[in-house]
Amino acid sequence: MNRLIFALALAPALFTTGAFAQTVSDDVAKQLWCGEALVVAFSNPPPGVPSEQLAQAQGFIDGGNKLIDDASQKYLDGGFTEEALTKVKTDLVTEVTAVVGGNGASAKYTFDECNALLTGAPAPASSSEAPPASSSSAAK
Repeated sequence: MNRLIFALALAPALFTTGAFAQTVSDDVAKQLWCGEALVVAFSNPPPGVPSEQLAQAQGFIDGGNKLIDDASQKYLDGGFTEEALTKVKTDLVTEVTAVVGGNGASAKYTFDECNALLTGAPAPASSSEAPPASSSSAAK
């Protein structure tokens, strides 16, 4: 009987802990956002696009899907349920579609920042950060 009382007393704490266990780093959130953005941006090319550019677009779609798959696993590892992850992805697709469609929404990340995730290159410095002194003359 004491075990049952103890278990019932701990149940609310377990549920509360589970709700707070849904966390991912900013890098993982960026990875998912960029993956969704790349897939949305390159999935519907205008008519008459040359086949070379279609192949290039497919590379971005494939890379975006890899980012999504990797980030999705990190979300699940971070305590998100499949349902919560699906909601995050659905909300991101809505957000990203508005950005890509030019509906006045501002992008969280630039194309260069997202492309850097695909290539493994360091992301370019954001406009709010001062560029390193050694590269400022090369950029002019």
